[in-house]
Amino acid sequence: MITAFQNDDAVFTARFVDLSSEGVRIKLNADLEVGSLLRLDFGDDLMMTEVCRCEPDEGEFSAGLAILSWLEKSELKRLRREVVAGPVPNLAGTASLPG
Repeated sequence: MITAFQNDDAVFTARFVDLSSEGVRIKLNADLEVGSLLRLDFGDDLMMTEVCRCEPDEGEFSAGLAILSWLEKSELKRLRREVVAGPVPNLAGTASLPG
């Protein structure tokens, strides 16, 4: 699922065509505005992107997106918990020093 930040009511379905460490190319049935921010929600991941280009392509639109942020949904849940409750101390690997 793709959500456009400019318009929370705009939700699109798209398919991935190409993926690199810096960007992604998708095909969808909507013309996206260059410069707009999109949230891509797929599987266990959440990706924040910016539209770099969007052009007609064989009855659909092909969009090039720059990846701004990419998180696993489990990491997003952890971050939300920390915002509410504060960071959880990492007790693994800590040892008491002899006194």
